[in-house]
Amino acid sequence: MQTELEKTQAALLARFAPDARVRRVRWSQGATQCFELGAGSPLLYVHGGLGGAYEIVPILAALAKHHRVLAVDRPGHGLADPFDYRGVDLLDHARTFLGDILDALELSTVNVAANSMGGLWSVAFAVAAPSRVSRLALVGAPFGIARRPPVQMLPFGLPRIGPRLGRYVLSTMTRDGSRKFWNQLFVEHAERVEDVLLDVDVAHTRRNVESMLSLIACVADWRRLGYRRELILGEGWRSLTTPTLLLWPEHDAFGSPEHGEALAAMNPVIHLVRVPGAGHLPWIDDPDTVVVEIERFLAAGRRMAVDAAVPSRSR
Repeated sequence: MQTELEKTQAALLARFAPDARVRRVRWSQGATQCFELGAGSPLLYVHGGLGGAYEIVPILAALAKHHRVLAVDRPGHGLADPFDYRGVDLLDHARTFLGDILDALELSTVNVAANSMGGLWSVAFAVAAPSRVSRLALVGAPFGIARRPPVQMLPFGLPRIGPRLGRYVLSTMTRDGSRKFWNQLFVEHAERVEDVLLDVDVAHTRRNVESMLSLIACVADWRRLGYRRELILGEGWRSLTTPTLLLWPEHDAFGSPEHGEALAAMNPVIHLVRVPGAGHLPWIDDPDTVVVEIERFLAAGRRMAVDAAVPSRSR
């Protein structure tokens, strides 16, 4: 018998990407789910905190016109195995998970698109294993750019009261509640979020309450009402050698465009493109711009690879 999340996910895929394949993928500490669509050069999508791979489904078919798109649920999210993040070294965990996933998918190197916490994970992985990430498109502010989260998230990081509040809010989530939450934190135009996507979000949230609460506990530094210091990469961005696109929404609740400009000024491999009128999940507000900019960035990498493979002619 299908679970509520499996049912709502099937409806979402039928709406936006009916030809997508769904499969289980093993990694060293469990199993997760992977959506796959398209052919050509592989593009791995890594979703943000408290979300799931389902978030990218509205543009999955558009991205798959030129790529074999693979979208995975991070541990404890979507239909991945539950995961307890308490006491976990998050960046080491991220590197292990992404390396294991690429091995399981038999990919020696890959282009990566990522959002929010998925951006932090992907940067940490690209710095540690630069040969495995060809190009990196960070769509929306990467996690930990700003020292503090949006004010709406602060209560969930408080000791004692935070877990109780979070457990109640997450376990009683409704479609209307999800739309309000998205309107506050993720999008500028909540009316553009289709019900079928919100239904998946609700089912996902209810399924993964304990994993999500453990992740909040892992990242929160309640004494400073912010994120743990070790998750703020800061000067670590200078170590990134992978060509990187910062596709930055101008109304991102998790980081201002000025944060993006500072990163681009810090490292010449980073290129910043603003997305006007969009929130933290900009492909919901402006899917066409997001798809065009990602494809333009990845196509430049393909042209460079072709040029490098063709011997120069003597004049």
